Amino acid sequence: MAKKIFIPKGLLSTSDDQEAARKRRELRERLLRGEAVKVTSQGPIQNEDNHNQPAITVPEGKLASFYWYENDPKLLRDEKKAMRKFFPQFSLDKLGDKRLYWYGSLKTDLRPNGLWYLQAIYDHNHPNNSNYGGSIKVYSIEPDLEDYASELGGIPHILRDSNDHIYICTARSEDVRAGNVVTSAASSLAWAVKWISAFELWMAGDLTTSEFSGHRI
Repeated sequence: MAKKIFIPKGLLSTSDDQEAARKRRELRERLLRGEAVKVTSQGPIQNEDNHNQPAITVPEGKLASFYWYENDPKLLRDEKKAMRKFFPQFSLDKLGDKRLYWYGSLKTDLRPNGLWYLQAIYDHNHPNNSNYGGSIKVYSIEPDLEDYASELGGIPHILRDSNDHIYICTARSEDVRAGNVVTSAASSLAWAVKWISAFELWMAGDLTTSEFSGHRI
């Protein structure tokens, strides 16, 4: 004879559960519509019956997006405009984690076939100037600076990200501008070109390690 499972009364959905679900649906709709919401120390007020606690009214408006380019579309337009002007060969794309980045190639005159393929990635908290290069990291896809660093025992004047990957030290934080005539991506790439020129001079023996690493470029 098959065994039966008995579920005690009250362990499945109750009228209280249904009421809580209804309140969640109502709050969801209010948030999606961008309506004003009153908030107490216990969280959002679902109705106007509770007047016993002091509450802050959050005015109408959508919640801010996590992505800077959605919060500040003008800045994104400025970035695109500057890149079209100064680095038209670069294309804009998006990583899986929604960070935007530019990629393309440029050529130096210091060595034959001196093509560099670069990737300039915006941080999620762009724009900020909290570190060297601000909120854009410029990586060399080709040549691979990791190979050079391994062969040479290190490269002066480089930085490493949280995953220990090399990116180019493009500028002092105060030198990187966002939303101006030359915006941050274009500025960062321009500084990267300067770094590349110094790197190639250093490789050729025309720039000393002290001059390279001492920020005298």
